[in-house]
Amino acid sequence: MRITERDLYASGLPACWAAVYEALRPASALQRAVHHTTESLNRMPAGYRWGTSAALRLFPSVFRAVTRARPHTAPPELIRAGLARLRGLPGYAEVLRATTALALYGALDGVAPPHTTRTREAVR
Repeated sequence: MRITERDLYASGLPACWAAVYEALRPASALQRAVHHTTESLNRMPAGYRWGTSAALRLFPSVFRAVTRARPHTAPPELIRAGLARLRGLPGYAEVLRATTALALYGALDGVAPPHTTRTREAVR
């Protein structure tokens, strides 16, 4: 199972990063952050990757349970409070710490994701 950029965006976590960290607010920085984070997560051993994937899929529900708001639409103050509460939960504390570090590293030092265009290659 691979974690895709779409999975990460769907979790709402990038919206939370952008609300909390000024360095992740520009669209290009957030795109680099998401790309770097997904690529890094996909290099983890399968068991860790599956657990992280499950945590990301559950993130919108867990975030809503602690804030009564969706991560995509919550105001920054509520996002900060929700993330602080989630950092106190075993499992989510580690996921949030790791993904946030990867995102910040990717935004500040990463390279832009390649723009993929499908072309036909000559086959010999």
